[in-house]
Amino acid sequence: MAYGIAAAASRLARLVRGEGAAQDRTRLALVLRVENLDMLRASIGPVLLEQMLDKLLLRLVAELRLLPQARAAGSGEILGLLAVCRHPAVPGLLARLQAILSGGIELPDLRVCPVVNAAIVRCDGSPPPPAALYARGRLALQGLSPVFATGQIRFVEMQPLADPSALPDGALERLCLMFQPQLCCDTGQVRALRVVPRMQMDGQDSCDLAALQLRLDDGTLGRIVAEMLRRALAALRGWDRLGVRVPLLSVPLTDRMLADAAIADMIMWELDRHDLVPARLEIEMAEPIGRSGGRMPVAASLQRLTAAGCALALGEFGTGSAGLDDLRRFGIGRVRIGRTFIADCDRSAEQQRMILAMLALAEHLDLATLADGVSTPEENAFLAQIGFSAVQGPAVVPAMEAGAVDEFLLDHDLSLPAPFVLGRKA
Repeated sequence: MAYGIAAAASRLARLVRGEGAAQDRTRLALVLRVENLDMLRASIGPVLLEQMLDKLLLRLVAELRLLPQARAAGSGEILGLLAVCRHPAVPGLLARLQAILSGGIELPDLRVCPVVNAAIVRCDGSPPPPAALYARGRLALQGLSPVFATGQIRFVEMQPLADPSALPDGALERLCLMFQPQLCCDTGQVRALRVVPRMQMDGQDSCDLAALQLRLDDGTLGRIVAEMLRRALAALRGWDRLGVRVPLLSVPLTDRMLADAAIADMIMWELDRHDLVPARLEIEMAEPIGRSGGRMPVAASLQRLTAAGCALALGEFGTGSAGLDDLRRFGIGRVRIGRTFIADCDRSAEQQRMILAMLALAEHLDLATLADGVSTPEENAFLAQIGFSAVQGPAVVPAMEAGAVDEFLLDHDLSLPAPFVLGRKA
């Protein structure tokens, strides 16, 4: 009997680590997020909220055979691998998950029905580590409305990335930078250029650096980030010499990148080397700040960059859990409102109400706003009229390589109307 228990425990541990799995099996991961966490905390209190989350986790373990990752206290996110690793079992898993989420959670003298969005991620063949599956699931949740009354479930198929073992050899040569122009809604001028770092993969399309970072060791990732900064700031200095106006370069950095103790010194050294003032560089981070990189090291890097004069922006505003204290503490000056809220904003009254509420909050906090992912001229026209500071997306100007940006900036300056200057008559 004792041997049977030990053997079962050993097999379970190997499954969690991804060892011993057949190459033709399927790895399934669950990413679940309680969307109305703050409202529940205010209405039922933090103690009952923790009980509700624990009961939800226990049901997932019992009914879905979930192998959960540790859940932080107060967090509404549940991550875990599913012990059922057969593709035909997926429809049944989705149905049982829907039943669990729609049935509510029974508490003493109370039944709570949280708003929950969830994603089941499947990867065939040689699967990536669980962290990569969780990252893909979080990305899928960004496309789900956080205020959908009954919550939503998304099923995602993830293709294995190319073997990362070959990436460090020549990793810097695989880095390619695109630049996304951001246009001012009032003047039409270029407000900033956002850096879009991508990595070329063998036999595949390029991959976003943020998605690939989980497959890289700290040393390789640090070298790639340093090269990205060097190329991006060199391009900005080149546009200055060309005589075109680029007020700001916006560089997205993940928590893991910001947790590097050397990142602030690296940024300041590159700025000094290219003779650029820190105010020309904006660091964009995602919320909640410090979730995956460690709160203290990320906060230390941001405070050093702010003290030096760099601007800070918060990406995907409204989809995470950053509080007002974070906005004040780090001196964030701009927020990016993503495609989750922008989609169909010219036609959907619900989207319009959410956007207007977010704009009102941003105006109250004296924050500039950027609409991201603008995909149609109609969306662009609506967003420009309701008070956004700037817009970006394929319907505004598509992302382009540095060489194409030269021509765009020259042509764009010529296309703008000449400023009207009032003066006295002689």
